[in-house]
Amino acid sequence: MRITLFYPPRPGGSGTNLVPPVGLLYLGGVLENAGHEVALLDFAMLGETGEDMLERVVGSRPDLLLFSAFTSDVFLMKPVFRELRRKLPKTRMWLGGPHASCVGGGAFRDFPGMDAVFLGEAEESVLEALQFPEAPPDGVIYGSDPDRISEPRHVKDLSTLPLPAWHLAPPASYRGLPNGVVLKKTPYAPVITTRGCPYRCTFCAGFRVTGRRIRHRPLDQVWNEIELLVKEYGVREIHIEDDNFTFDQDYAKEFCRIALKKKLPVLFSTPNGVRLDALNDELLELMKDAGWYVIHCGIESGSDRILKKVMKASTTEEIKANISRIHDHGLPVAAYFILGLPGETTEDIRKTISFSIESGVEWAQFACFLPIPGSPDGDSFLQGRDMAATGWAAFHNTSCPAPPENITAGELKSLQRKAFLSFYLRPGPVIRTLGLLFHRHTFIRILKRAAAYLTGSGNP
Repeated sequence: MRITLFYPPRPGGSGTNLVPPVGLLYLGGVLENAGHEVALLDFAMLGETGEDMLERVVGSRPDLLLFSAFTSDVFLMKPVFRELRRKLPKTRMWLGGPHASCVGGGAFRDFPGMDAVFLGEAEESVLEALQFPEAPPDGVIYGSDPDRISEPRHVKDLSTLPLPAWHLAPPASYRGLPNGVVLKKTPYAPVITTRGCPYRCTFCAGFRVTGRRIRHRPLDQVWNEIELLVKEYGVREIHIEDDNFTFDQDYAKEFCRIALKKKLPVLFSTPNGVRLDALNDELLELMKDAGWYVIHCGIESGSDRILKKVMKASTTEEIKANISRIHDHGLPVAAYFILGLPGETTEDIRKTISFSIESGVEWAQFACFLPIPGSPDGDSFLQGRDMAATGWAAFHNTSCPAPPENITAGELKSLQRKAFLSFYLRPGPVIRTLGLLFHRHTFIRILKRAAAYLTGSGNP
C-alpha cells in the first residue's frame, strides 16, 4: 500500500519552529517494516501552502493519508483537508497526533472528511486498523461511528518499536529553530528515550498522548539510533524530547555514562524541560560531562499560590535552590513561564516577571496560557464554548485566547511584552544569552519569533 505521512505547515510559516516530526517517523518505520511504501510530506520544512501543497499531496498518489495535527493547526488546515477529500475521493484519510488524542470523536467536526481518528500512540493501532478495517481497534474511532467512546492507547513495550525512519526526514534538511530555541550546533535531531508523565499539572494534556506511566526504551536501542544519526546523517546535537528524561535518575545516569564511553562528537539538551526536583549533583555533573550545555526547565509561575493551584508540586524557594544547584555545576538554565493561568491576577503575573529576573536563569520564555483540550484547565475553559464553530481561530502561541477573569486579552498581551522586555533588556542577560541563542542558522528566525510574541501575529 502507498502511504503518505502529512505534517502541516506551521501557522507562522516555514521557519520559526522546525523539528523533524519524530512521531510520524516512528509510524514510518512501523509501516515500512510491515511492507508498505511510505513517503513523508513535512510542509513545515517544505514551506509550501495552498495549491502547491495540494498538488504535492495529490502527486504522491496515496492509498492512505496519515495526518498529524495540533489544535493550533485546525484553523488553517480544515479547508485544506476538505479540499484534499474532494481531490482524493478514494484515498483513506486518518488523523492522529495531539488534537485527535485530546478531543477524540470531536476531531471529525474539526477535520471534515476524515475516515478515522487515532488517540494516543498509534504505532500498534494503525497496523491493526489496516489488517482489520471492519471493527475499530482500541484507541481508534471510525467516521462511520464518530460518537464511539475510546480512550487513548499507549505502547506498553517500547522495545518492540523499530527505529524512526530517519531517511524520510534527513536532519540536515531542518534549518530552523528547534523546540526550546536554544541551539549550539547543527544538524540537530530529536530523540525519544522515554514516554509518559505521572505528574498532574492542570494546564497540561501530554498524558492524553503518551500516558501517565513512564516507559523506557532500552538504552542499547537509543544509542543505536544516536550512532546512526551521528555517523550516517552528520548530526552534531541531540535533543532528548522526553517529558521526563530525569524522572528515573538511574536511567538518565546510565545514558550519560554510555555517552562518556562512546565519546561521539555530539552535544545534548532536553528542550521539553526536566523537573528541577528530579536533579541531583551526581546527575548534573554526569550530564555536563556527557555534553549537556544548558538545562531547560518548566517553572511556569513565580507565585506560590498559582504553583499550588496548578499542582506543580514545587515552591519558589525550592525552584531557586535547584537553579543554584545547576549553576554550581557550571550549567546555564533556560526557563519556561506561563502567563495568564486560570485564577491569576495581575499581581501574580508581576511576581512571575520579577521571579524570572531574581531566579538568575539565563534564558526565559513567556507564553500565554492556552486552554489545551484534554487538560483539566483547558476543558474547564472550553466547557460551553463551541470552538469547532470558530475553527479554533485564536488558538496559537502568540495570541491570548483565554485570559483569566478580570484581565483582558489586551492587558495580558501587554504584560507578556513587559515580561520579555524586562528580562532581556538588561546588560547581563544580553551578554549571557548571546552564546545560547544566536546561532548563524537561527538568528533571523529568532527575530521573527520575537516579533510574533511582541505583536501577537503568527505562531512561532
